[in-house]
Amino acid sequence: MNPDERRQWGVLLGIVCLLVGWNYWLDKFFFSSPFALFGGGFHDFGDYYLAAEAWLSHANPYVASPFFIYPPTSLPFFALYAQEPFHFAAQLWWITYFTCFTLATAWLLLTLKNNDRRLLYATIAAFLFFTSYPLLVLFQSGQVDLLAEALAILSLAFQRSKHDTVSAVMLAFAVLLKGPAVLLLAYFVLFRRDFSYLLRFLLSAGVIVGVSLLIVPVGDYWYYFIHVMPTFSGVLAFNYNQSIVGLLALAHLNYIAPVVSLAGYVLLCVFSYWAGSLSRRMPSNLESLSSDLIFLVNVLVMLLFNPKSTIYPYVWVILPLALFLSGILMEPVRPGWLVIVGLGTFLLNSNLAPSFFSYKVLPLEIIGNIMTTACLVILYIRPSAAFLNRSVKQ
Repeated sequence: MNPDERRQWGVLLGIVCLLVGWNYWLDKFFFSSPFALFGGGFHDFGDYYLAAEAWLSHANPYVASPFFIYPPTSLPFFALYAQEPFHFAAQLWWITYFTCFTLATAWLLLTLKNNDRRLLYATIAAFLFFTSYPLLVLFQSGQVDLLAEALAILSLAFQRSKHDTVSAVMLAFAVLLKGPAVLLLAYFVLFRRDFSYLLRFLLSAGVIVGVSLLIVPVGDYWYYFIHVMPTFSGVLAFNYNQSIVGLLALAHLNYIAPVVSLAGYVLLCVFSYWAGSLSRRMPSNLESLSSDLIFLVNVLVMLLFNPKSTIYPYVWVILPLALFLSGILMEPVRPGWLVIVGLGTFLLNSNLAPSFFSYKVLPLEIIGNIMTTACLVILYIRPSAAFLNRSVKQ
């Protein structure tokens, strides 16, 4: 594609995204979110705000805001917003996480060397962003997942740019903001066979926690470990839970849900380590694509077996999916395999509910997750099942 064609494509993409945004996002932006310009609600950002206010007042943040379940290291960060009036703080909050998400999108784009793939990545990322039902739900609740994903994607981008120390620092921030991101170590350490990365991560996390202890009371950490962390194994037995263990809870099988969750994570670690061995036998022109695939599998399994996965955590798939799809679409792929992956992508991003808060939600994300994960594993084990030939160009 020549520069003029890329420019025309960019203009068309901008028009389509503007149209989708106008019809899909604008009313929520003005009326239905905690940072709405007119009205607005409380929702999850209010829990962060209450906890940070309590911490600034030297009270127990976890007692003042019972739904606040984030590590004490996040309190100084949320306190930056709690020093402002709620409505203004909520405006700053959405600006923060959309800015970080944009930076992560752009930085990951810069790691791609092929201009056509860059354009394809930007196109897919924009469409997934503007049509994401999980993102719309997150936007209405003010949840933290988009910011945590941005930090995790920045860690991936820095790793791809050979800046492993900065990558480990970004991942440490993501984990200390949203704990399940720790499972991405299966990609960074086990798949890549880079155990020095684990050391960098642990040192980074230790330094962050150590610095936070200068201003966060030890008692808050103690309360978090004794009273908050034990609740993480609990499963949300609601229709809007979009994880395998959530379905078990709905079937009144809560007692085996933690075991299934742990088994899923162990299987992910084993698969990532095994996939790292297999990658050494693959042609060099498959290395980049296989790495993108394993990172996406890590994200999907993290969501599939997380007891707390509802709809909005599925914003985590937006950029990993865009990265992988932009690579696979540059290659000669079997139409049937591509259709199945496309359907899985559609389900990961969609809904069939009048409202998330009505709790009348079908498990479309679970179905899409299983379909996509199965296709990716099959592709990794047998590339010929997806490609028209085994020799894949860079």
